[in-house]
Amino acid sequence: MNLSIRKINAIFKLKTQSIFTNMSIMVAPLMAIGYVLIMKLVMPDTGFTGAYLLGFGVLFNVILGGIMMGSYPLSEEKEKNTLRVLMTSSVNGMEFLIGSLLPSIILIVVVNIILVPISSISISKISWGPYLLFTTLGGLISLLLGYVIGIYSKSQMQSSNISMPFIVLLTFTPVFQAANKSLAHIMSYTYSGVITEFISKMLTSGKYNFDVKNIVVMVSWFIICLVVFVYAYSKHGLDYE
Repeated sequence: MNLSIRKINAIFKLKTQSIFTNMSIMVAPLMAIGYVLIMKLVMPDTGFTGAYLLGFGVLFNVILGGIMMGSYPLSEEKEKNTLRVLMTSSVNGMEFLIGSLLPSIILIVVVNIILVPISSISISKISWGPYLLFTTLGGLISLLLGYVIGIYSKSQMQSSNISMPFIVLLTFTPVFQAANKSLAHIMSYTYSGVITEFISKMLTSGKYNFDVKNIVVMVSWFIICLVVFVYAYSKHGLDYE
């Protein structure tokens, strides 16, 4: 399959404009920032407040934002038949996906960086390499999951209904982990659980050493979501009715 940089760039610009003008999509990164700002005002500083705020802010951004930015635009374009027009033009599916993916992942990365100072955490306390690696990979997993949901959704409402259980389960991982040890163990095998554990260990111990289990969990989630997406895309394409 031949890819055109010019067409990818055109889709990139179109999607960037679409993201910033669609409040249904922008609610996720804005909610992540707003949650941290509000909770910082009402929560007492216990020494662990920064880690808690950053952890929840990142999960809102990566999980809620990633899944919504993957599923909502795709289902909306199918609903309005604008996707079918694109697919019957000279733009192929892979060019459309790459052009759509780039602005979403850039926004996720930028917000994850902004969340650090907003959480009142010193920049020097962040292990930036692992932080960007884990949170960006988490964003990619969420986007792939969102694309799969978008492929099988016929409308934005249906996409929202299908997305909600995944969003609630993965975004509120720290709540489930605090409920009991059994749930904490189960959630440690989710990519949101790995991100939560990583942020907590990084900020409480002052550094983070790569954990083999966490790497395996993150890579496994990415591979599984990628395989499911490739299957859904190869079987149904993007404009699945």
